[in-house]
Amino acid sequence: MKLRYNPFSTMECYMFSRRIFISWVIVFSSMIMVTATATATATATATAQEGAAKKSVFSKSTFDLGIVVSDLDKAAKFYVEVVGMTEVKGFAAPANVAKAFGLTDNQPVVVRRFVMDDVKDAPSLKLMAFPDAPGVKPDQRFIHSTLGFSYLTLFVNDMDAVVERAKKAEVKLLGQTPAKAGGNNYLTVYQDPDGNFIELIGPSARNAGPIQNDAKIDFFESARRGNVVSLRQHLKDGQDIDAKQDGNVHALGLAALFGHVEAVEFLIQNGAKVNQQTKDGGTALHGASFLGRIQVVEALLNAGADVNVSNNSGITPLDECMEPWSGEISKKVDFLNQVIKVGVKAEDVEIGRPMVLAMLKEHVAKSDPDEESRPK
Repeated sequence: MKLRYNPFSTMECYMFSRRIFISWVIVFSSMIMVTATATATATATATAQEGAAKKSVFSKSTFDLGIVVSDLDKAAKFYVEVVGMTEVKGFAAPANVAKAFGLTDNQPVVVRRFVMDDVKDAPSLKLMAFPDAPGVKPDQRFIHSTLGFSYLTLFVNDMDAVVERAKKAEVKLLGQTPAKAGGNNYLTVYQDPDGNFIELIGPSARNAGPIQNDAKIDFFESARRGNVVSLRQHLKDGQDIDAKQDGNVHALGLAALFGHVEAVEFLIQNGAKVNQQTKDGGTALHGASFLGRIQVVEALLNAGADVNVSNNSGITPLDECMEPWSGEISKKVDFLNQVIKVGVKAEDVEIGRPMVLAMLKEHVAKSDPDEESRPK
């Protein structure tokens, strides 16, 4: 039988000092713990809960987007040099095949593919041109001028670099962008050579003003706040990304626990070890799973987080969200909010946990095809 730690018997211990408090938080999270952004109505939420245990309609959680451009080489250069994407292997389809698919009127198709990161199953932007059958240019003065797909949104780590690349290529920034978009994030909009709108969102040290002072805050506090600008500065100054506060808590675990998916992705991209454990054996995936942090869990799984790793009490991330929702779990979430301010509503955790459970089970099945046939 797997035993779980009761946090309420030790509440008084947390009042001694912030240092002891933060250290305990991760131990606590590793024992009881615990992306597509979605906003749902109550009805949609109920439907999502019912469907969480069902097999997804889709075989992948990403999609590709195809764009017809007037000049393929010019567009390719723009998306690499200005947007910052990476070109990967494309493909071609002869005229008869494209016609049979109902895509063209006997025109051959040559597709060049571009991704944000050259990793397996990365979503891609597919560019193609038809010089022998040029299309009609739509009205693209504003995103509402023409019906259909209006703009592409990309989340970036450095808005300042985005602006510099655009200026170097003499690409006009639209409106009054970069514009404040909440937190440390700024939003920039421009158009590609064919007038397609591109929206980019990410932190900017240059435009942040007083927020730049946040770069001086403690490395671990930066992770707890999800402050990517500050985390980047600490790493530039030589901070060990896998260092542990008091020999216990690491930055990735803090960012995951507090639900900062951008900080989690930033730390992973900069080499953070996704399966690093606390003194009690817990990983970032343990905490995120308990709290139903869907996007964080997805980012960790995509980076190779181990679903089967156990903490010192034999609890795996799968176990963390396996237990049905109850008043006891709700009290634990409320306790985490009151004591360490993880900033998550109990109802959101209740919704997220079954979805995370389905994700973890699917991940286990993919890595071990025989798992589903074994006795439970």
